[in-house]
Amino acid sequence: MTGTRSRRRVLRLASTGASSGSTDRPAWPAHVDLVHDAAGRWTVGLGEGVGHGSAGGEFSVDEALQVRRLAHISRADGAWLVPFLRRLQAGGTVTESELVTAYRARHGRDPQILA
Repeated sequence: MTGTRSRRRVLRLASTGASSGSTDRPAWPAHVDLVHDAAGRWTVGLGEGVGHGSAGGEFSVDEALQVRRLAHISRADGAWLVPFLRRLQAGGTVTESELVTAYRARHGRDPQILA
């Protein structure tokens, strides 16, 4: 059944480590992944925590732009992703190459590709 599952690309584009007593970092590590499927659709993966104490989910772009999830994106140092998400919400296109280039400009390295 190899050909029946769509291939997805998962880009880890924002993440923070857990705080070590500092108030400017979240208590739990947080991350934001953008997921691109074979049909060209983007979804947003949000997660936090470590190991069995972690939680997360995959959301549509519309759901990711809701206030509560935007707060998570900001906590994960992903506020720079919001203009890309808004463009997708408005019916525009965003390419993996464009996201990787923006990430590289911010961080000086390529993002982690999980799948």
